[in-house]
Parts: sequence; structure tokens; C-alpha cells
Amino acid sequence: MNENNNSSREDQRNIAEEKLKELTDKLEDGVKAVRNSDEFKSLITTMAKFPHYSLNNCMLIAMQRPDATLCQSYGAWKKMGRYVRKGEKGIRVIAPAPYTIEKEVDKLDANGKVILDKDGEPVKEKKELNLMSFKAESTFDISQTEGKDLPRLGVDELVGEVDKYEMLMGVLKEISPVPIGFENIQSGAKGYYHVEDKRIAIQGGMSELQTLKTCLHEVTHAMLHADAESDISRNRKELEAEGTAAVVLSFFNYDTSDYSHPYLASYTTDDTLKEFKESLGTIRKTSAKIIRAVEERLKEHEQSMEKEQSVEKIQEQNAEDIVADDSQGYANVGRRILGTVRILPDGEGGSRPSLLDKLRIERDRLSKSSFGNNAVNEKGVRI
Repeated sequence: MNENNNSSREDQRNIAEEKLKELTDKLEDGVKAVRNSDEFKSLITTMAKFPHYSLNNCMLIAMQRPDATLCQSYGAWKKMGRYVRKGEKGIRVIAPAPYTIEKEVDKLDANGKVILDKDGEPVKEKKELNLMSFKAESTFDISQTEGKDLPRLGVDELVGEVDKYEMLMGVLKEISPVPIGFENIQSGAKGYYHVEDKRIAIQGGMSELQTLKTCLHEVTHAMLHADAESDISRNRKELEAEGTAAVVLSFFNYDTSDYSHPYLASYTTDDTLKEFKESLGTIRKTSAKIIRAVEERLKEHEQSMEKEQSVEKIQEQNAEDIVADDSQGYANVGRRILGTVRILPDGEGGSRPSLLDKLRIERDRLSKSSFGNNAVNEKGVRI
């Protein structure tokens, strides 16, 4: 029997693993399809104009404005037809500041040896040296600007209800390593993971499907990318977070491909496709962890519902038995029984008898029926 159970569980695990592989393969194909579209090519052309931020600057942006989605300097936004709104506070980052100095150095010959004068002293020459320093500079998120629209993929917010939505959100709150809350996010982002405060914020008022997808995305960030000093690139973090959310929802038959595939494609280039493939293993592993947690909770929920239904059925049966026994004779006998006093339909006080009391009453009835008016003691002997 145990061998059969073990075999069955192994089969179920294999089936689940095959389904996860199928979903991650589908995810990869979907991303490739989007990347080959004209809309995506237009987006890439635009994004090429944006500066590449270092890991340190990504950390600075995340700490100062965790809901930022697309950052650029004041001048760069102006070149693209957008302007920073009055009163907006810049996000401080570290920018390179190259400079040149003129320095007197030893003159070298073609072989790199120091040239000496007639007195044997090194011959000097002035030479410009290019040095690098750094300075603080302000950058601004797109939510702080207004003006000309930027090319974008046609990604619309997900709509639709989710079966057992409250329970699924409850599971995510339980497995999330940080608290999850709802708020009005001014930047237009649907959610974010706050690196410093160690919390997740989700935009309120979205559809159940969009809310659940966003929550899965941010919980994955909290699970995998909590270390602010991690050397994982921002692209890879986004690939892993959105990929995991898409696979989990797809496993439970909720299709987010119209949203997730373009999102994932926006974080991949020809150079990072290899990185995306490497991320698929992480996506599969994290998806499996979340799916197991959800399935376990679903099973617990079903078992709890079955117990509640069973208790309700017993209570209904007991209520029917009490109503059926509400007779005048029953009420009179009941006066001699300790129990919960109740009011019978005829207005007389009665009691709810125990099973032992019911047996005694039935015994008395049978005794009277069999022996006429002869009395019977508690042991069933006529007296």
C-alpha cells in the first residue's frame, strides 16, 4: 500500500514538473515572438537612448524612489520632448565626472625607457592626463515628467476575477518574507518591493487578476532579490519576477501572456537572451515552491469545508429529531430530566433529553404496552 502511495506521489510530481517545463518553454517562445514584433523594435530604439545605470545607482534609485520605472536626467528628458514638472525632487545618483590635468612627467623613448639629458637627469615634458572622479547628479522618473508620449508596447492592464481570490492572496501574504499592503502609488506603477523598508506595496483598485499577478511579481522579488548588494542585474531580477508570476498563474489556468510576454521582452536584448534562459531555471524552481504552497492551502481549505458541512448536517439532523419528539407526553417526562430548558409549541416547558434519557423513556413505554398498568422499577423488574 505504501509503495503504491509513494508511486502515485512520484507520478504526480513528475506530471507537475512536466507542466512547469511546458509553461516555461511557452514563456520563452512568447518573449521571442514579442521581440520580433515592430512595436518592440521601436521600443528598443527609444530605450537605447536611456543611460545604463550601474548596480550602485540602481540601489540608490530603489532606496529613494522604489516605484520608479524609467529614469533620465533633466536634459535627456528635454531632448525627448518631455519636461520635469515644477516642484519635483530629483533622485540623486552618482555620475562620472572626467577631467584633464597637465602634469610634468619623464620623457620616454620608443622603447619606454626614460630619456636622460647630458647631466644624466631625466628629461621632463608636459603631458595631459585624463582622470576620472564622480559627482552627485539628479535623475527623474518618467512619472515626474510630462510631454511627448514615448513609444510603448500595447500592454493593457489585466482584467477579470479569480476563483478563491481572498484565499490565494492570504497564501501569498503567508509565504511572503515581508509585509504586503495596498496604497495609492503616485508614479503609476502597479506595485513595488521596498528594499530599505522591507515591504511590498500594491496599487489599490485593480482587478483581482492584475492584483494577484502584481503581488506574485513583488513577492518573487522579496524572495529572490532581498539582498541590496546582490550583483544580479536589474534585467534579470525583472525577468525572474515576472516570469514566476506568469508561470504560477498559467499553472492555475489564468492567462497573462498579453501582459507578461511584452513586459519580459522589454527586459531582454540579443545580449541578454542567454541571461533569460539561465533565469528560466530560477523561474521554474520558484514557481514550483509557490504552487506547492497554494495547493497545500487549497487542500486544507477543502478539508475544512467538508468538516463544516459534516457538522452542519449533524446539527440539522439533531434539530429534526428534537422537533419530531416535541409532544405533550415527551414534555411531561422531560420535566424529570436535567437538561437545557426549551419552550415547546404548546407553551409548556420541556427539556432536551440525553440519549440515556431517551432509552429510559422508550423502555417505560414498552413496559406499559407489554404489562398493562403494572409498574416497573429502574432495573426493568415489575413491582
